[in-house]
Amino acid sequence: MAKFDLKKIQKIVRQTKLDGWLLYDFRGSNDLALDIMNISKESHLTRRLYYFIPANGIPFKIVNGIESWHLDHLPGKKLVYTNHPTMYENIKTALKNKKVIAMEYSPKNAIPYVSRVDAGTIEQIKSFGVKIKSSGDLISLFTATWSEQQYKENIPVANALTQIVGNSFEFIRRKHISHKPLTEYDVQQFIMSEFAKRKYFTDFPPIVGVNQNSANPHYTPTRKNNKKINAGDLVLIDLWAKKNKPNGVWADITWTGFMGKSVPEKYNKVFNIVAGARDSAFNFIKNRMETGIEVRGYEADNVARKVISDAGYGKYFIHRTGHSICVDLHGSGAHLDNFETRDERLLLPSTSFSIEPGIYIKGKFGIRSEIDVFITKNKKVISTGRKWQKEIIPILR
Repeated sequence: MAKFDLKKIQKIVRQTKLDGWLLYDFRGSNDLALDIMNISKESHLTRRLYYFIPANGIPFKIVNGIESWHLDHLPGKKLVYTNHPTMYENIKTALKNKKVIAMEYSPKNAIPYVSRVDAGTIEQIKSFGVKIKSSGDLISLFTATWSEQQYKENIPVANALTQIVGNSFEFIRRKHISHKPLTEYDVQQFIMSEFAKRKYFTDFPPIVGVNQNSANPHYTPTRKNNKKINAGDLVLIDLWAKKNKPNGVWADITWTGFMGKSVPEKYNKVFNIVAGARDSAFNFIKNRMETGIEVRGYEADNVARKVISDAGYGKYFIHRTGHSICVDLHGSGAHLDNFETRDERLLLPSTSFSIEPGIYIKGKFGIRSEIDVFITKNKKVISTGRKWQKEIIPILR
């Protein structure tokens, strides 16, 4: 939960050329607004509340008389309503002379991560003569940006994940040459022990997928459901972690290895296509930022997807290219997506996201290569990890 900062929000509203930002909630329906307003999701919310933040001037707090205290911790003028006529009058007062405002809304629900306000409420607010735009970019600027401290704390975590991947492949190699049985679950638990050594936090155990399991992007082994790792197997490892603190930001990477001294050409061919898509997306974003041209999430997805499609594997790339990263692993900023959604939000300075294209041939194997990217406040595009995977790792070499 970001600390409420009226000065910062109003600066963002002016920056996006809007007249104001209307935050609305009913019975906890808008978690994004509650987070911005510093209202706990466990609060007893049974009535509609509105908080209008104009580009300049004093905000308006519109609350029901039964629960008039919910916005007392925020600056602004309180307008209490008891019935729907007085509620409408209060909204009219707050929106007087306003033409374009933002709400948690996405036209045609193109970005469901932002769509929190119901259609009826959108109609209600439009009836006051205002035009409503999506608050997606405002949310990114307020909740998805990293501080300098968060960035500095993330770098060693990102570097450590690369080291842990290497340790995991070495763990697999040692077990194999000592003729000890090994499963996906064993490797997963080894990674968890590496997190514990470093006192890192993860919300879910990492992915370790062998052969056909690597073709399932969200496969996770368990104690009861896992596959043995043998010579000749392809091994995909996807791991994510952060410092164990409330404002810690995540690192999230994926590497692949092969249980042999050399890697078969069928795997190398697919990896090179995936890595090419990854690099193309990164370079596209970097070039756009360097030349001062804005870039949106769906555009970066298009670039990566074209590389894979041109190579004849388009139907095997079954997810978006990347996701926002902040204090939430799948954050509130722009995703690199023109597949699952059309994410028209801007990639902004001081935000982070993954680039992780993949090719998944069901029943056979899948290869994904994932890096984390951060855009500095000066619009420099960098990778936060120690290094990128350049080839499939021959684990037994």
